[in-house]
Amino acid sequence: MKKRLFVAIFGLLFVLLPFVNTEALAFLSIVTAKQCPLYLVLEEKDGTVSQAYLGTPAGSFPIKSVEGYRPIQEMLLNAKNDDGINRFLWRLEFAKPDDPIEVMQLWVAYMPREKTIEVASGKTAHNEWYRTASQLLLPDGVFLFVSYEPDEQETPLSHVFTITLTKKGLAFVPIPEVYEKLIPLAITFSQSRGIFDSERTKQIIGCLTHLAQNENVDNIARILNLKKEFKATWH
Repeated sequence: MKKRLFVAIFGLLFVLLPFVNTEALAFLSIVTAKQCPLYLVLEEKDGTVSQAYLGTPAGSFPIKSVEGYRPIQEMLLNAKNDDGINRFLWRLEFAKPDDPIEVMQLWVAYMPREKTIEVASGKTAHNEWYRTASQLLLPDGVFLFVSYEPDEQETPLSHVFTITLTKKGLAFVPIPEVYEKLIPLAITFSQSRGIFDSERTKQIIGCLTHLAQNENVDNIARILNLKKEFKATWH
């Protein structure tokens, strides 16, 4: 598998090199997923991504959503759930150079049994609320997406979505037990920052309450800014 991965990486580089500015060659880097045949080739200029290509068993694909950001971290998560099948989520993060709180997340779902990959991306906020929500213990196969929602008051509280990965791919599926834990967290957080009585806080806590009761899901789903980019299969 590793030999095939190296061949694929060098093959992609051979194709891309004629299109890369020679001044930027020193800033060409490759990020690989440790347990999956996935890699991301990044061309960086002045510390930010100018081009990105995702290599997968289904082929290579340009990733436009991370352009203009700088890579900061990546992690590979096992999405094994009730069906007992191993699927993986490769999540990469890219920060906005002039605003480190704004982070673009790239989600790459790798489903070997289904021979499918699915890619989604969206802005999240690396702030105190993100760090607070991220400390929750989650059921197997469930991941949190904390939405980036800047406003004039710079309210740190924002919507949180539970994302699952099954044989059908990535999906927003409300997990009541998670939202039941998020509600008191959001109340305590907003009280400690003096924003509990704001209309925005009331609206967000109201959404968390609806999701804990599995209500109004379709309307709340429209707020989700983790957008699917494409899905590809191989044989």
